[in-house]
Parts: sequence; C-alpha cells; structure tokens
Amino acid sequence: MLKTCPNGTQATASTGIKFALRPTAETLADLSRPIDPRHLKTRKQGNTTLTYCPWNTIAKHLHHRAPGWCWEVQSVQEVGGAVVVTGRLTIPTADGDLLHYSAVASEPLESASKAPAAEVAASSCLRRAAALAGLGLELWGYEEKPDRDLLNYM
Repeated sequence: MLKTCPNGTQATASTGIKFALRPTAETLADLSRPIDPRHLKTRKQGNTTLTYCPWNTIAKHLHHRAPGWCWEVQSVQEVGGAVVVTGRLTIPTADGDLLHYSAVASEPLESASKAPAAEVAASSCLRRAAALAGLGLELWGYEEKPDRDLLNYM
C-alpha cells in the first residue's frame, strides 16, 4: 500500500521506505536509456552467444529508474511439457498514472538450467515486462531509431 507524504514522496506502509515518484514522461525516458554494458552477462545457447541482463540487475535498475515499481506473477501453468508464467509490472508515477506491462514466458520442464523451470520462466517474464516499459529493450534487437516502415504502417 502506498501512502502519499506531505512533501510529495511516497512511502510503503509496511516497510517505511521512502521514495520520490517521478513524472510519467521522465520515468519512461529514463527506462528507455540503454543499460550500461558492464551490467550485462553472456551465455552460450547452442552455437549462439546471447547477451542478457540478469533479473536481479533488472530489479536494481527498476528501483533506480522507476521507484515504487511492483512485480506480480499472475499465473504459473504447466502446458505441454513447459511451465508458462504470466506476470505484470506496475510502475506508479507522480502524475497519478499507473503504468502496467504484462508479459508471458515459458521454460521447458526438462531444460538444461540448474534452476527450477518456474523460476527461469518468472525471471524471463520480468525481463520481458521491463522491456515493454523500455528497460533493456536494446537487448531484444530493437534500435533506438524508429523504424520508418513501422511508423508508416501505424
């Protein structure tokens, strides 16, 4: 539960942690800044080397760039030999807006990962929802320049 303080900051009722909400435009602009390469990791998947940002680093960036954010796993289901996780990222802003980003991710039950499939899918789901908000979007192969064909299509 968020409580507005007289000085315009927000505080969580249960933890007493205070943070300042920022305007929507400022929050979105900050989220869309690329993640510093020193915060990224790489791993091999088959013959491909993938660059990614660990979920805990995404959480740290959200704490800094989108104070008051909230992550909710909405469902965990087993579908055809995989775990499918649906989640929602909510970001409050000083304008009174609540920005919501939902995502879905799956992980095979028999994956090579040492972590449980539900945990892997949940962390991937958080990364996808954060990318929808703009955080780490460059890691998914999107450029900062708008695609003219896409803009003409819209």
